[in-house]
Amino acid sequence: NLMSVVLRVPPSSKLEYYAGQYVEIIVGNLRRSYSIANCPNIDNCLEFLIQKIDKGAMSDYWFKQAKVNDTLRIVGPHGTFFLRDIVGKDLVFLATGTGIAPVKAILEALNNKPKNKHPDSVTIYWGGRTPVDLYWNLPGYKYPAHLEPVLSRTLDSWAGSVGYVQDTFLSMSPDLTKTVVYASGSGKMIRSASERLFEKG
Repeated sequence: NLMSVVLRVPPSSKLEYYAGQYVEIIVGNLRRSYSIANCPNIDNCLEFLIQKIDKGAMSDYWFKQAKVNDTLRIVGPHGTFFLRDIVGKDLVFLATGTGIAPVKAILEALNNKPKNKHPDSVTIYWGGRTPVDLYWNLPGYKYPAHLEPVLSRTLDSWAGSVGYVQDTFLSMSPDLTKTVVYASGSGKMIRSASERLFEKG
């Protein structure tokens, strides 16, 4: 129910963007927003993590109709989900589902920065319903980062964290005075995380 899609941008139309931003992809009369799952690269390629949606028109295109070398329109980049001042701070990502895509892009971009431009620590809390939903595990990240997978459902075979990513993060009693939090994924999670973090100051 998930695929990785890679699109090649024509050399004459190089897309400049910050890791973490999103674009709109247009297929015929369909128009949907997708976070770019890789940082800018010399290949001028864009990766997207596409979730299958039952009875979704765009989902039907990706999973049933898309062919190699289809020509698509891209509008963007858009969005403010990209890093600002993180040096000397603890960087925390809260993600659910394909909300991991812009996080992946940002971590790749951090790979290309000198160590003195890195945060003190990087922690990713990634939530899913079942273990199969958590399909990514920090491949190729140079500097220490911790991935904390979180299931929203209790399973006898699961020894990891259970609940919601924002609750799991706050249960660790983080020092929020030196922490920067980025949240990506379901609107419900983002609203709850925002409310809870503001409550904690």
